[in-house]
Amino acid sequence: MIKNLWFNEFLWWLISLIMAICILYPIIYNNLTYEFLWPNFLFILGSITFTRWLFFWHQTPYAWYQLIKIAIIFIMIPTVFICINYFSEFKNFIDEIGLQEIVSNLKSEDQAAMSLYIRNEMILFSISCIISGICVPFKLIWNIWKQYNLGQV
Repeated sequence: MIKNLWFNEFLWWLISLIMAICILYPIIYNNLTYEFLWPNFLFILGSITFTRWLFFWHQTPYAWYQLIKIAIIFIMIPTVFICINYFSEFKNFIDEIGLQEIVSNLKSEDQAAMSLYIRNEMILFSISCIISGICVPFKLIWNIWKQYNLGQV
């Protein structure tokens, strides 16, 4: 049973990694000078992982370990603030410089589509990562209470 849980966890991380690469592929393929590539990659991974933790925490191999839950609760606080900071920098970049600067090496008919793609996927995954990152500690606190009082996760 435990081996299956670790295999499932590895599979989830692999799927998350593949999805992040697929989502960012148009940006990488077009060789854009996108300074938010790594934050965007982390937003996608965080969004998938944190959402999975919200709904499927009981299926993780570390669901019964109280210290891991407490560590994640405290790690999520700076993580959410870092995500908010990166998202704020991205919004400031859009407001001050604009995405046109990033896509300037593309053909004119592709620039609008790529700008829209970058803006929409960055906003989707960053907001998803931030919201689910805020919710994870509350889920884990509830989970600690359930494990302590009811003996279940």
